[in-house]
Amino acid sequence: MRRRMLALAMAMAITTTLMPVSVMATETTEAPAVTTEAPATTETTTEGTPATTEAAPATTEGTPATTEGTPATTETTTTEESKPATIGDIFTTDDMANNSNKPYISLGADLSAEQKATVLSIMGITEADLAGYTVSYVTNAEEHAALDSYIDSSVIGSKSLSSVMVKETESGTGIRVTTVNINYCTVDMYRNALLTSGVENADILVAGPFPISGTAALLGAWNAYEAMHGEKLNEDAKEAALNEIVVTGELNDSVAEEDKEKLQDLLDYVKAEVVANGLTDPDKIKEVVQEGIEKYDIELTEDQIQSLTDLYGQIGKLDIDPVKLLEQAGDMYDKYGETVLADAKEMFETVVTDEVKESLGDAFSTMFQNVWNAVVNFFKGGNK
Repeated sequence: MRRRMLALAMAMAITTTLMPVSVMATETTEAPAVTTEAPATTETTTEGTPATTEAAPATTEGTPATTEGTPATTETTTTEESKPATIGDIFTTDDMANNSNKPYISLGADLSAEQKATVLSIMGITEADLAGYTVSYVTNAEEHAALDSYIDSSVIGSKSLSSVMVKETESGTGIRVTTVNINYCTVDMYRNALLTSGVENADILVAGPFPISGTAALLGAWNAYEAMHGEKLNEDAKEAALNEIVVTGELNDSVAEEDKEKLQDLLDYVKAEVVANGLTDPDKIKEVVQEGIEKYDIELTEDQIQSLTDLYGQIGKLDIDPVKLLEQAGDMYDKYGETVLADAKEMFETVVTDEVKESLGDAFSTMFQNVWNAVVNFFKGGNK
């Protein structure tokens, strides 16, 4: 798997090197910038029952404390940094007016008229504007059908409120997520799960009418993305993605605030290693998990380690192209590109034989440096 990743990068680099350097520069794009983390709150809510009273005890360890419902009596905790002015930094007025690139929308089917107006306001549109968009709805029954095998049904609740706007972007720009009124699922959790499910090159806004967990937002994102592309995503990949957002969400909820960044580093590290090396053997995956725990100095229980081992075993079987990790979420994974660079130089020198070097003469040293720089840049996220 790793050799396939390197070979593809080198093929791209060698092809690019044949062009003028100025052309090469114009064909690279900046890594998609992740927007701010989901708003931090002291209480966690998920979709369903009213949240006007004090949070009820969690049904299982690591699961959200309460379920989604009517607005809390206290003020919304969405911060100015995490809340777009209207449609967000990634959705512009030009996009809304451009019929060829209009975002696709998925709304929670149980939004009240007032809640729907709030969500649409966050998206920068009105009820009257909806006629000009492709709109789908996610029902609570669909949420239970998708999530009941992963989390307790009481956590999912009785109302579907999570809403999503998805805009297609140019190839190679990656996945970018903005959240508003989402207090359980983080931006990185969404990006990882979307990447696992096969979503590519999309700007995604996830919103609630008030602070909610957003655990069911993947269903809306998939509805909109599939409508946009006219074809279904792989069902096994979607199952793995649902498991991923539940497992990583429970882990994130269980660790101390100061350990959340280390946990995300661990999750990214394990996924990068599993995908880059095509790992499916549970024992080898568990070794990687334990290496990551030591590397990032974080404590997990045996049950949590087993949950990660099972999750990444499921992801490993999907045979995700490792280049996609760098292309679609390079700012999360480029730091792990270094782990394959040591092999890359040796492989390049094997591919470029002495006969080729001799035939190129003085031009070889320049070509080698250009190609090598391109390979390094690729794995460091400079060609996303």
